[in-house]
Amino acid sequence: MKKRISALIATMMLAAVLAGCSGKAEPTTPGTPTTPSETSGKASVLYSNGGPVEFFEHPWLNPASYMHQKAMYDHLLVADENLNPVAGALAKSYTMAADGTKLEFELRDDIFWHDGEKITSADVKWSIEYALKITGLNAVFASTFKAIKGAPEFIAKTATEISGIKVDGAKITIEFAKVAPDALLAFTQFAPLPQKHFKDADPLKFQQAPYFQAPVGSGPFMVDEVKLNEYTTLKPFDKYYGGAPKYSIYLSPSPGDSDPNLVTNAQSGMLDYAYTKSVDAASSLKDVPGLTVTQVNIRYTRLFYLNKFDKKDGKKSPLADVKVRQAIKYAIDMESIAKNLFKGAAVPANSLTPNEATKAAGLNDYKYDPEKAKALLAEAGWDSKTVLDVVYYYTDQLTVDFMASIQSYLKAVGIEMKFRLLEGDLGTLLWTPPADQKNGPSAVDWDMAYAANAALSLHEYYDRYRTGSSSNSHTPEDPKLNELIDATNSTFDSAEMTKAFNELQKYENESMFTMALYYQPVFVVQSDKITKGAAKYGNPQFSYNWNVQNWEVAAK
Repeated sequence: MKKRISALIATMMLAAVLAGCSGKAEPTTPGTPTTPSETSGKASVLYSNGGPVEFFEHPWLNPASYMHQKAMYDHLLVADENLNPVAGALAKSYTMAADGTKLEFELRDDIFWHDGEKITSADVKWSIEYALKITGLNAVFASTFKAIKGAPEFIAKTATEISGIKVDGAKITIEFAKVAPDALLAFTQFAPLPQKHFKDADPLKFQQAPYFQAPVGSGPFMVDEVKLNEYTTLKPFDKYYGGAPKYSIYLSPSPGDSDPNLVTNAQSGMLDYAYTKSVDAASSLKDVPGLTVTQVNIRYTRLFYLNKFDKKDGKKSPLADVKVRQAIKYAIDMESIAKNLFKGAAVPANSLTPNEATKAAGLNDYKYDPEKAKALLAEAGWDSKTVLDVVYYYTDQLTVDFMASIQSYLKAVGIEMKFRLLEGDLGTLLWTPPADQKNGPSAVDWDMAYAANAALSLHEYYDRYRTGSSSNSHTPEDPKLNELIDATNSTFDSAEMTKAFNELQKYENESMFTMALYYQPVFVVQSDKITKGAAKYGNPQFSYNWNVQNWEVAAK
Protein backbone atom coordinates (compact mmCIF):
# COMPACT_ATOMS: atom_id res chain seq x y z
CA MET A 1 0.00 0.00 0.00
CA LYS A 2 2.74 2.46 0.96
CA LYS A 3 4.37 1.69 -2.39
CA ARG A 4 1.19 2.68 -4.20
CA ILE A 5 0.99 5.97 -2.28
CA SER A 6 4.56 6.82 -3.27
CA ALA A 7 3.81 6.07 -6.90
CA LEU A 8 0.65 8.17 -6.76
CA ILE A 9 2.51 11.10 -5.26
CA ALA A 10 5.12 10.86 -8.00
CA THR A 11 2.37 10.78 -10.61
CA MET A 12 0.72 13.92 -9.27
CA MET A 13 4.05 15.74 -9.12
CA LEU A 14 4.76 14.93 -12.72
CA ALA A 15 1.33 15.63 -14.14
CA ALA A 16 1.91 19.29 -14.87
CA VAL A 17 5.34 18.68 -16.36
CA LEU A 18 4.66 15.70 -18.54
CA ALA A 19 1.04 16.08 -19.59
CA GLY A 20 0.69 15.74 -23.31
CA CYS A 21 4.29 14.56 -23.86
CA SER A 22 5.01 11.64 -26.12
CA GLY A 23 8.17 9.87 -27.07
CA LYS A 24 9.19 7.61 -29.90
CA ALA A 25 12.01 5.12 -29.93
CA GLU A 26 12.68 3.47 -33.29
CA PRO A 27 10.28 3.50 -36.25
CA THR A 28 7.49 0.98 -36.08
CA THR A 29 8.46 -2.30 -37.69
CA PRO A 30 6.18 -4.12 -40.13
CA GLY A 31 3.53 -6.10 -38.32
CA THR A 32 3.67 -3.97 -35.16
CA PRO A 33 0.40 -2.19 -34.32
CA THR A 34 0.28 1.57 -34.21
CA THR A 35 -3.38 2.04 -33.42
CA PRO A 36 -6.08 -0.50 -32.59
CA SER A 37 -7.83 0.04 -35.91
CA GLU A 38 -4.69 -0.83 -37.87
CA THR A 39 -3.91 -4.15 -36.21
CA SER A 40 -6.63 -6.38 -37.61
CA GLY A 41 -5.33 -9.23 -39.73
CA LYS A 42 -1.64 -8.48 -39.16
CA ALA A 43 1.11 -10.45 -37.42
CA SER A 44 0.85 -11.76 -33.88
CA VAL A 45 0.07 -9.06 -31.37
CA LEU A 46 -0.60 -9.56 -27.67
CA TYR A 47 -2.93 -6.94 -26.20
CA SER A 48 -2.42 -5.98 -22.59
CA ASN A 49 -2.80 -3.04 -20.23
CA GLY A 50 -0.54 -1.17 -17.83
CA GLY A 51 0.78 1.10 -20.56
CA PRO A 52 2.31 4.42 -19.49
CA VAL A 53 0.00 7.35 -18.86
CA GLU A 54 2.55 10.12 -18.35
CA PHE A 55 5.76 8.11 -18.01
CA PHE A 56 6.95 4.53 -17.72
CA GLU A 57 6.86 3.78 -13.99
CA HIS A 58 10.36 2.96 -12.82
CA PRO A 59 11.03 -0.63 -11.70
CA TRP A 60 12.65 0.05 -8.32
CA LEU A 61 9.47 0.71 -6.32
CA ASN A 62 6.80 -1.68 -7.60
CA PRO A 63 9.14 -3.88 -9.63
CA ALA A 64 6.62 -5.69 -11.83
CA SER A 65 3.17 -4.20 -11.36
CA TYR A 66 3.05 -3.22 -15.01
CA MET A 67 3.34 -5.40 -18.10
CA HIS A 68 6.08 -3.20 -19.54
CA GLN A 69 8.22 -3.68 -16.41
CA LYS A 70 8.05 -7.47 -16.67
CA ALA A 71 8.64 -7.50 -20.43
CA MET A 72 11.32 -4.80 -20.78
CA TYR A 73 13.64 -5.48 -17.84
CA ASP A 74 15.63 -8.52 -16.80
CA HIS A 75 17.22 -9.42 -13.46
CA LEU A 76 20.34 -11.10 -12.15
CA LEU A 77 18.33 -14.08 -10.87
CA VAL A 78 15.02 -15.71 -11.71
CA ALA A 79 12.43 -16.90 -9.20
CA ASP A 80 9.93 -19.71 -9.56
CA GLU A 81 6.19 -19.14 -9.32
CA ASN A 82 6.46 -19.15 -5.50
CA LEU A 83 9.13 -16.42 -5.67
CA ASN A 84 11.90 -18.79 -4.56
CA PRO A 85 15.22 -17.98 -6.32
CA VAL A 86 16.00 -20.93 -8.61
CA ALA A 87 18.56 -19.92 -11.26
CA GLY A 88 20.65 -17.23 -12.83
CA ALA A 89 19.31 -14.87 -15.48
CA LEU A 90 21.60 -11.98 -16.43
CA ALA A 91 23.96 -13.79 -14.09
CA LYS A 92 24.96 -17.14 -15.55
CA SER A 93 25.89 -18.34 -12.06
CA TYR A 94 25.78 -17.21 -8.45
CA THR A 95 26.95 -18.42 -5.05
CA MET A 96 25.79 -17.38 -1.62
CA ALA A 97 27.83 -18.13 1.49
CA ALA A 98 26.04 -20.43 3.92
CA ASP A 99 25.97 -17.69 6.55
CA GLY A 100 24.72 -15.10 4.06
CA THR A 101 27.78 -12.86 4.36
CA LYS A 102 28.95 -13.00 0.74
CA LEU A 103 27.11 -13.18 -2.57
CA GLU A 104 28.89 -13.61 -5.89
CA PHE A 105 27.50 -13.24 -9.40
CA GLU A 106 29.12 -13.94 -12.74
CA LEU A 107 27.38 -12.19 -15.63
CA ARG A 108 26.66 -13.86 -18.93
CA ASP A 109 28.74 -12.66 -21.87
CA ASP A 110 25.76 -12.40 -24.23
CA ILE A 111 23.60 -9.83 -22.45
CA PHE A 112 22.83 -6.44 -24.00
CA TRP A 113 20.87 -3.27 -23.38
CA HIS A 114 18.22 -2.50 -25.96
CA ASP A 115 20.56 0.03 -27.59
CA GLY A 116 22.93 -2.83 -28.42
CA GLU A 117 25.61 -2.11 -25.84
CA LYS A 118 26.76 -4.82 -23.45
CA ILE A 119 25.45 -4.98 -19.88
CA THR A 120 28.42 -4.75 -17.51
CA SER A 121 29.14 -5.45 -13.88
CA ALA A 122 29.79 -1.72 -13.51
CA ASP A 123 26.13 -1.09 -14.51
CA VAL A 124 25.01 -3.44 -11.74
CA LYS A 125 27.22 -1.82 -9.09
CA TRP A 126 26.09 1.65 -10.16
CA SER A 127 22.42 0.59 -10.07
CA ILE A 128 22.64 -0.62 -6.47
CA GLU A 129 24.41 2.55 -5.35
CA TYR A 130 22.10 4.86 -7.27
CA ALA A 131 19.04 3.08 -5.88
CA LEU A 132 20.10 4.08 -2.37
CA LYS A 133 20.01 7.74 -3.45
CA ILE A 134 16.43 7.80 -4.71
CA THR A 135 13.21 8.26 -2.76
CA GLY A 136 10.52 5.59 -2.82
CA LEU A 137 12.79 2.54 -3.05
CA ASN A 138 11.12 -0.87 -2.64
CA ALA A 139 11.39 -1.96 1.00
CA VAL A 140 13.05 -5.30 0.22
CA PHE A 141 15.61 -3.62 -2.03
CA ALA A 142 16.30 -0.96 0.60
CA SER A 143 16.81 -3.37 3.48
CA THR A 144 19.04 -5.64 1.36
CA PHE A 145 21.25 -2.87 -0.02
CA LYS A 146 21.58 -1.12 3.34
CA ALA A 147 22.95 -4.35 4.79
CA ILE A 148 25.93 -4.31 2.38
CA LYS A 149 29.29 -3.47 3.92
CA GLY A 150 29.96 0.24 3.48
CA ALA A 151 26.37 1.18 2.59
CA PRO A 152 25.83 3.37 5.72
CA GLU A 153 28.93 5.42 4.86
CA PHE A 154 27.81 5.74 1.26
CA ILE A 155 24.35 6.91 2.33
CA ALA A 156 25.93 9.40 4.76
CA LYS A 157 28.13 10.65 1.88
CA THR A 158 31.33 9.94 3.76
CA ALA A 159 32.23 7.45 1.03
CA THR A 160 31.85 7.78 -2.73
CA GLU A 161 31.07 4.12 -3.30
CA ILE A 162 29.86 1.08 -1.39
CA SER A 163 33.01 -0.71 -0.27
CA GLY A 164 31.24 -4.06 -0.03
CA ILE A 165 30.59 -4.25 -3.79
CA LYS A 166 33.56 -5.32 -5.89
CA VAL A 167 33.61 -5.86 -9.65
CA ASP A 168 36.21 -7.82 -11.58
CA GLY A 169 35.37 -8.30 -15.22
CA ALA A 170 32.09 -10.20 -15.33
CA LYS A 171 32.25 -11.03 -11.62
CA ILE A 172 30.38 -9.06 -8.94
CA THR A 173 31.08 -9.76 -5.26
CA ILE A 174 28.83 -8.37 -2.54
CA GLU A 175 29.84 -8.55 1.12
CA PHE A 176 27.18 -8.01 3.77
CA ALA A 177 27.89 -6.35 7.11
CA LYS A 178 24.79 -7.92 8.59
CA VAL A 179 22.24 -10.55 7.66
CA ALA A 180 20.13 -9.64 4.63
CA PRO A 181 17.51 -12.42 4.74
CA ASP A 182 15.88 -11.39 1.44
CA ALA A 183 19.09 -10.88 -0.56
CA LEU A 184 18.48 -13.58 -3.18
CA LEU A 185 14.80 -12.63 -3.45
CA ALA A 186 15.77 -8.99 -3.99
CA PHE A 187 17.95 -9.84 -6.97
CA THR A 188 15.12 -11.76 -8.64
CA GLN A 189 13.19 -8.47 -8.73
CA PHE A 190 15.78 -5.68 -8.92
CA ALA A 191 16.35 -4.62 -12.52
CA PRO A 192 19.76 -3.04 -13.23
CA LEU A 193 19.59 0.05 -15.42
CA PRO A 194 22.15 1.48 -17.88
CA GLN A 195 24.32 3.99 -16.06
CA LYS A 196 25.05 6.10 -19.14
CA HIS A 197 21.40 7.21 -19.41
CA PHE A 198 21.44 8.79 -15.94
CA LYS A 199 24.65 10.84 -16.07
CA ASP A 200 22.85 14.17 -15.62
CA ALA A 201 19.80 12.86 -13.75
CA ASP A 202 18.97 13.97 -10.21
CA PRO A 203 18.38 10.84 -8.10
CA LEU A 204 15.83 12.75 -6.03
CA LYS A 205 13.86 13.22 -9.26
CA PHE A 206 14.46 9.69 -10.48
CA GLN A 207 11.01 9.13 -11.98
CA GLN A 208 11.22 12.44 -13.87
CA ALA A 209 14.39 11.41 -15.73
CA PRO A 210 13.97 11.61 -19.54
CA TYR A 211 14.92 7.94 -19.64
CA PHE A 212 11.44 6.98 -18.42
CA GLN A 213 9.79 8.48 -21.49
CA ALA A 214 11.15 5.57 -23.58
CA PRO A 215 13.34 3.29 -21.43
CA VAL A 216 16.27 1.28 -22.73
CA GLY A 217 15.91 -2.04 -20.95
CA SER A 218 17.39 -5.52 -20.97
CA GLY A 219 14.40 -7.83 -21.34
CA PRO A 220 12.91 -9.73 -24.30
CA PHE A 221 10.81 -6.75 -25.45
CA MET A 222 11.91 -3.21 -26.22
CA VAL A 223 10.09 0.07 -26.76
CA ASP A 224 8.77 0.50 -30.29
CA GLU A 225 6.32 3.40 -30.31
CA VAL A 226 5.04 5.53 -27.45
CA LYS A 227 1.95 7.72 -27.44
CA LEU A 228 1.58 8.56 -23.78
CA ASN A 229 -1.95 8.08 -22.45
CA GLU A 230 -2.97 6.60 -25.85
CA TYR A 231 -1.01 3.42 -26.51
CA THR A 232 2.46 1.93 -26.40
CA THR A 233 3.89 -0.85 -28.54
CA LEU A 234 6.76 -3.15 -27.62
CA LYS A 235 8.65 -5.21 -30.17
CA PRO A 236 10.95 -8.24 -29.84
CA PHE A 237 14.55 -7.56 -28.85
CA ASP A 238 16.58 -9.59 -31.33
CA LYS A 239 19.70 -9.75 -29.12
CA TYR A 240 17.92 -11.15 -26.05
CA TYR A 241 19.97 -14.04 -24.71
CA GLY A 242 16.88 -16.16 -24.12
CA GLY A 243 15.76 -15.85 -27.75
CA ALA A 244 13.66 -13.15 -29.40
CA PRO A 245 9.86 -13.42 -29.06
CA LYS A 246 7.79 -14.00 -32.19
CA TYR A 247 5.07 -11.46 -31.41
CA SER A 248 4.72 -7.84 -30.35
CA ILE A 249 2.82 -6.27 -27.45
CA TYR A 250 0.22 -3.51 -27.58
CA LEU A 251 -0.35 -1.74 -24.25
CA SER A 252 -3.39 0.34 -23.41
CA PRO A 253 -2.71 2.96 -20.72
CA SER A 254 -3.86 2.14 -17.22
CA PRO A 255 -2.72 2.66 -13.63
CA GLY A 256 -1.52 -0.81 -12.70
CA ASP A 257 -4.14 -3.24 -11.44
CA SER A 258 -6.95 -0.66 -11.29
CA ASP A 259 -7.63 -0.46 -15.01
CA PRO A 260 -11.11 1.09 -15.44
CA ASN A 261 -11.26 -0.15 -19.04
CA LEU A 262 -10.32 -3.76 -18.33
CA VAL A 263 -13.77 -5.27 -18.90
CA THR A 264 -14.57 -3.10 -21.92
CA ASN A 265 -11.26 -3.88 -23.61
CA ALA A 266 -11.54 -7.59 -22.87
CA GLN A 267 -15.08 -7.82 -24.21
CA SER A 268 -14.03 -6.04 -27.41
CA GLY A 269 -11.08 -8.34 -28.05
CA MET A 270 -8.45 -5.80 -26.99
CA LEU A 271 -7.08 -7.78 -24.05
CA ASP A 272 -5.10 -11.01 -24.19
CA TYR A 273 -3.26 -10.90 -20.88
CA ALA A 274 -3.81 -8.87 -17.72
CA TYR A 275 -4.55 -9.22 -14.03
CA THR A 276 -7.01 -7.57 -11.68
CA LYS A 277 -7.92 -7.60 -8.00
CA SER A 278 -11.50 -6.57 -8.81
CA VAL A 279 -13.98 -9.30 -7.96
CA ASP A 280 -16.62 -7.61 -10.11
CA ALA A 281 -14.30 -7.39 -13.12
CA ALA A 282 -13.30 -11.04 -12.77
CA SER A 283 -16.95 -12.09 -12.50
CA SER A 284 -17.88 -10.04 -15.56
CA LEU A 285 -15.23 -11.76 -17.66
CA LYS A 286 -15.70 -15.38 -16.63
CA ASP A 287 -18.32 -16.05 -19.29
CA VAL A 288 -16.74 -14.04 -22.12
CA PRO A 289 -15.97 -16.39 -25.03
CA GLY A 290 -12.28 -16.86 -25.65
CA LEU A 291 -11.19 -15.71 -22.19
CA THR A 292 -10.00 -17.69 -19.19
CA VAL A 293 -10.01 -16.13 -15.73
CA THR A 294 -7.74 -17.84 -13.20
CA GLN A 295 -7.69 -17.04 -9.50
CA VAL A 296 -4.15 -16.89 -8.07
CA ASN A 297 -3.50 -16.77 -4.34
CA ILE A 298 -0.82 -14.23 -3.43
CA ARG A 299 0.64 -12.39 -0.46
CA TYR A 300 -2.02 -9.71 -0.34
CA THR A 301 -3.76 -9.16 2.99
CA ARG A 302 -6.52 -6.67 3.77
CA LEU A 303 -6.51 -5.57 7.39
CA PHE A 304 -7.36 -3.03 10.03
CA TYR A 305 -4.37 -1.15 11.35
CA LEU A 306 -5.18 -0.58 15.02
CA ASN A 307 -4.01 2.70 16.56
CA LYS A 308 -3.08 1.86 20.15
CA PHE A 309 -1.28 5.11 21.00
CA ASP A 310 -2.91 7.57 23.39
CA LYS A 311 -4.80 10.33 21.64
CA LYS A 312 -3.44 13.84 21.18
CA ASP A 313 -5.63 15.12 24.02
CA GLY A 314 -4.15 12.55 26.40
CA LYS A 315 -7.11 10.17 26.39
CA LYS A 316 -6.28 6.48 26.29
CA SER A 317 -6.80 4.71 22.99
CA PRO A 318 -10.05 2.70 22.98
CA LEU A 319 -8.03 -0.14 21.39
CA ALA A 320 -5.25 -0.25 23.99
CA ASP A 321 -6.84 -3.25 25.76
CA VAL A 322 -6.18 -6.56 23.98
CA LYS A 323 -9.63 -7.80 25.06
CA VAL A 324 -11.28 -5.02 23.05
CA ARG A 325 -9.24 -5.92 20.00
CA GLN A 326 -10.14 -9.59 20.35
CA ALA A 327 -13.79 -8.69 20.84
CA ILE A 328 -13.84 -6.78 17.56
CA LYS A 329 -12.37 -9.78 15.78
CA TYR A 330 -14.99 -12.15 17.25
CA ALA A 331 -17.77 -9.68 16.38
CA ILE A 332 -17.10 -9.75 12.61
CA ASP A 333 -18.48 -12.65 10.58
CA MET A 334 -15.75 -12.68 7.92
CA GLU A 335 -16.91 -16.02 6.51
CA SER A 336 -20.31 -14.58 5.61
CA ILE A 337 -18.74 -11.39 4.26
CA ALA A 338 -16.33 -13.39 2.11
CA LYS A 339 -19.11 -15.57 0.76
CA ASN A 340 -21.81 -12.99 0.19
CA LEU A 341 -20.11 -9.63 -0.30
CA PHE A 342 -16.92 -10.83 -2.00
CA LYS A 343 -18.63 -13.65 -3.89
CA GLY A 344 -16.18 -16.19 -2.51
CA ALA A 345 -13.10 -14.30 -3.73
CA ALA A 346 -11.73 -13.63 -0.25
CA VAL A 347 -10.33 -15.95 2.40
CA PRO A 348 -10.86 -15.05 6.08
CA ALA A 349 -7.50 -14.34 7.74
CA ASN A 350 -6.12 -15.27 11.14
CA SER A 351 -2.70 -13.65 10.56
CA LEU A 352 -1.04 -11.23 8.19
CA THR A 353 0.72 -14.27 6.72
CA PRO A 354 -1.41 -16.04 4.10
CA ASN A 355 -1.99 -19.77 4.12
CA GLU A 356 1.40 -20.96 2.90
CA ALA A 357 4.26 -23.16 4.05
CA THR A 358 5.60 -20.48 6.41
CA LYS A 359 2.29 -20.21 8.29
CA ALA A 360 2.15 -21.33 11.91
CA ALA A 361 -0.26 -24.15 12.73
CA GLY A 362 -3.01 -23.99 15.33
CA LEU A 363 -3.81 -20.26 15.14
CA ASN A 364 -7.13 -19.05 16.54
CA ASP A 365 -9.49 -18.36 13.63
CA TYR A 366 -11.69 -16.09 15.76
CA LYS A 367 -14.84 -17.65 14.39
CA TYR A 368 -17.86 -15.39 14.56
CA ASP A 369 -19.02 -15.35 18.20
CA PRO A 370 -20.96 -12.22 19.20
CA GLU A 371 -21.59 -13.51 22.72
CA LYS A 372 -17.89 -13.99 23.34
CA ALA A 373 -17.30 -10.50 21.94
CA LYS A 374 -19.81 -9.04 24.43
CA ALA A 375 -18.19 -10.92 27.31
CA LEU A 376 -14.72 -9.64 26.43
CA LEU A 377 -16.03 -6.07 26.17
CA ALA A 378 -17.60 -6.40 29.58
CA GLU A 379 -14.32 -7.66 31.04
CA ALA A 380 -12.54 -4.71 29.47
CA GLY A 381 -15.07 -2.24 30.91
CA TRP A 382 -16.03 -0.96 27.46
CA ASP A 383 -17.71 2.46 27.47
CA SER A 384 -20.74 2.20 25.18
CA LYS A 385 -20.50 5.93 24.48
CA THR A 386 -17.20 5.42 22.68
CA VAL A 387 -17.36 5.83 18.91
CA LEU A 388 -14.54 4.29 16.88
CA ASP A 389 -13.22 6.42 14.03
CA VAL A 390 -12.50 4.12 11.06
CA VAL A 391 -10.85 5.43 7.89
CA TYR A 392 -10.37 3.97 4.42
CA TYR A 393 -8.95 5.27 1.15
CA TYR A 394 -10.41 2.96 -1.52
CA THR A 395 -13.08 4.67 -3.61
CA ASP A 396 -15.01 1.63 -4.88
CA GLN A 397 -18.55 0.79 -3.78
CA LEU A 398 -17.45 -2.61 -2.48
CA THR A 399 -15.33 -0.90 0.17
CA VAL A 400 -18.26 1.24 1.28
CA ASP A 401 -20.44 -1.86 1.50
CA PHE A 402 -17.75 -3.62 3.52
CA MET A 403 -17.50 -0.69 5.95
CA ALA A 404 -21.27 -0.74 6.39
CA SER A 405 -21.15 -4.46 7.15
CA ILE A 406 -18.44 -3.97 9.79
CA GLN A 407 -20.43 -1.13 11.32
CA SER A 408 -23.48 -3.35 11.59
CA TYR A 409 -21.60 -6.27 13.15
CA LEU A 410 -19.92 -4.03 15.74
CA LYS A 411 -23.16 -2.29 16.61
CA ALA A 412 -24.71 -5.68 17.37
CA VAL A 413 -22.21 -6.23 20.21
CA GLY A 414 -22.38 -2.69 21.57
CA ILE A 415 -19.59 -0.89 19.66
CA GLU A 416 -20.42 2.25 17.75
CA MET A 417 -18.26 3.25 14.81
CA LYS A 418 -18.25 5.84 12.07
CA PHE A 419 -16.35 5.40 8.83
CA ARG A 420 -15.01 8.00 6.46
CA LEU A 421 -13.01 8.26 3.25
CA LEU A 422 -9.54 9.59 3.92
CA GLU A 423 -8.36 12.06 1.28
CA GLY A 424 -5.27 14.20 0.87
CA ASP A 425 -1.67 13.29 1.65
CA LEU A 426 -2.34 9.67 2.59
CA GLY A 427 1.26 8.92 3.49
CA THR A 428 1.15 11.61 6.18
CA LEU A 429 -2.41 10.98 7.33
CA LEU A 430 -1.93 7.24 7.69
CA TRP A 431 1.68 6.52 8.57
CA THR A 432 3.22 9.45 10.44
CA PRO A 433 4.79 7.95 13.58
CA PRO A 434 4.64 9.76 16.91
CA ALA A 435 7.78 11.50 18.08
CA ASP A 436 7.83 9.07 21.01
CA GLN A 437 7.03 5.57 19.78
CA LYS A 438 6.94 4.28 23.34
CA ASN A 439 4.51 6.67 24.99
CA GLY A 440 2.92 8.60 22.14
CA PRO A 441 0.72 10.53 21.77
CA SER A 442 -0.56 9.54 18.35
CA ALA A 443 0.40 11.65 15.35
CA VAL A 444 -2.57 10.42 13.27
CA ASP A 445 -6.29 10.94 13.83
CA TRP A 446 -8.02 7.57 13.52
CA ASP A 447 -8.67 4.44 15.56
CA MET A 448 -8.71 1.87 12.77
CA ALA A 449 -7.46 2.18 9.19
CA TYR A 450 -8.69 -0.23 6.52
CA ALA A 451 -5.78 -0.91 4.20
CA ALA A 452 -3.75 -3.67 2.57
CA ASN A 453 -0.28 -5.18 2.49
CA ALA A 454 0.97 -6.53 -0.82
CA ALA A 455 4.16 -8.18 0.36
CA LEU A 456 7.12 -9.42 -1.63
CA SER A 457 8.52 -11.04 1.52
CA LEU A 458 7.10 -11.78 4.96
CA HIS A 459 9.40 -9.14 6.40
CA GLU A 460 7.33 -6.52 4.57
CA TYR A 461 4.31 -7.61 6.58
CA TYR A 462 5.89 -7.26 10.00
CA ASP A 463 8.88 -4.88 10.05
CA ARG A 464 6.63 -1.83 10.09
CA TYR A 465 5.35 -2.76 13.58
CA ARG A 466 8.80 -2.55 15.15
CA THR A 467 9.59 0.42 17.32
CA GLY A 468 11.52 2.91 15.22
CA SER A 469 9.87 2.06 11.91
CA SER A 470 9.27 5.15 9.81
CA SER A 471 5.68 4.04 9.16
CA ASN A 472 4.77 2.85 12.66
CA SER A 473 1.89 5.19 13.37
CA HIS A 474 -0.08 2.63 15.37
CA THR A 475 1.88 0.30 17.69
CA PRO A 476 3.55 1.49 20.92
CA GLU A 477 6.85 -0.06 21.93
CA ASP A 478 6.43 -3.73 22.82
CA PRO A 479 9.72 -5.40 23.83
CA LYS A 480 8.46 -8.90 23.06
CA LEU A 481 7.16 -7.87 19.65
CA ASN A 482 10.46 -6.14 18.85
CA GLU A 483 12.38 -9.25 19.88
CA LEU A 484 10.23 -11.50 17.70
CA ILE A 485 10.56 -9.20 14.67
CA ASP A 486 14.32 -8.99 15.16
CA ALA A 487 14.55 -12.78 15.24
CA THR A 488 13.07 -13.01 11.74
CA ASN A 489 15.74 -10.62 10.47
CA SER A 490 18.72 -12.20 12.18
CA THR A 491 19.16 -15.40 10.18
CA PHE A 492 19.71 -16.46 6.60
CA ASP A 493 18.79 -20.07 7.33
CA SER A 494 15.33 -20.78 5.88
CA ALA A 495 14.34 -23.27 8.58
CA GLU A 496 15.32 -20.89 11.37
CA MET A 497 13.56 -18.03 9.63
CA THR A 498 10.34 -20.04 9.30
CA LYS A 499 10.49 -20.93 12.99
CA ALA A 500 10.98 -17.26 13.89
CA PHE A 501 8.03 -16.21 11.74
CA ASN A 502 5.87 -18.92 13.30
CA GLU A 503 6.53 -17.52 16.76
CA LEU A 504 5.77 -14.01 15.53
CA GLN A 505 2.51 -15.16 13.93
CA LYS A 506 1.43 -16.81 17.18
CA TYR A 507 2.07 -13.61 19.11
CA GLU A 508 0.22 -11.60 16.48
CA ASN A 509 -2.72 -13.97 16.72
CA GLU A 510 -2.86 -13.74 20.52
CA SER A 511 -2.07 -10.07 21.13
CA MET A 512 -3.91 -8.79 18.05
CA PHE A 513 -1.42 -5.93 17.61
CA THR A 514 -2.90 -5.76 14.12
CA MET A 515 -6.09 -7.24 12.70
CA ALA A 516 -5.80 -9.24 9.49
CA LEU A 517 -9.24 -9.52 7.89
CA TYR A 518 -8.94 -11.52 4.69
CA TYR A 519 -6.58 -12.61 1.94
CA GLN A 520 -7.42 -11.31 -1.48
CA PRO A 521 -6.34 -13.16 -4.62
CA VAL A 522 -5.62 -11.69 -8.02
CA PHE A 523 -7.32 -12.84 -11.19
CA VAL A 524 -5.27 -13.47 -14.29
CA VAL A 525 -7.21 -12.89 -17.50
CA GLN A 526 -5.88 -14.67 -20.58
CA SER A 527 -7.30 -15.07 -24.07
CA ASP A 528 -7.18 -18.19 -26.18
CA LYS A 529 -4.95 -16.29 -28.64
CA ILE A 530 -2.12 -17.29 -26.30
CA THR A 531 -1.68 -20.89 -27.39
CA LYS A 532 1.44 -21.39 -25.28
CA GLY A 533 1.91 -19.32 -22.16
CA ALA A 534 3.32 -19.58 -18.66
CA ALA A 535 3.67 -23.16 -17.41
CA LYS A 536 2.45 -22.10 -13.98
CA TYR A 537 0.88 -18.92 -12.69
CA GLY A 538 2.76 -16.94 -10.07
CA ASN A 539 2.07 -13.57 -8.53
CA PRO A 540 1.71 -11.26 -11.57
CA GLN A 541 2.72 -8.26 -9.46
CA PHE A 542 6.28 -9.60 -9.32
CA SER A 543 8.75 -11.23 -11.70
CA TYR A 544 9.01 -15.00 -11.95
CA ASN A 545 9.91 -17.57 -14.60
CA TRP A 546 6.91 -16.94 -16.81
CA ASN A 547 9.05 -17.50 -19.95
CA VAL A 548 7.26 -14.72 -21.83
CA GLN A 549 9.77 -14.69 -24.71
CA ASN A 550 8.62 -18.19 -25.68
CA TRP A 551 4.87 -17.61 -25.57
CA GLU A 552 3.02 -18.38 -28.74
CA VAL A 553 0.36 -15.88 -29.78
CA ALA A 554 -1.99 -16.51 -32.68
CA ALA A 555 -2.58 -13.72 -35.18
CA LYS A 556 -6.11 -12.35 -35.37
